[in-house]
Amino acid sequence: MWQALVTACFIANMDQCVVLEGQQWFSTEARCKSRALEMAGDINRYMKSHKPVRYECRKLAGGMLTR
Repeated sequence: MWQALVTACFIANMDQCVVLEGQQWFSTEARCKSRALEMAGDINRYMKSHKPVRYECRKLAGGMLTR
């Protein structure tokens, strides 16, 4: 399973960042990447003071929901 992660940083201070973890899990890395890019696009809507700076698709070990 794959989990989407997006890092968003505060525009006024790019050293203040948060990592947003997707709450869906995907069987393919390609679908995870698609979701991560959707999440990054939504940051402007829900977190106007933040800017997405990177994404990651994290491979989860069997039975794991997060790392």
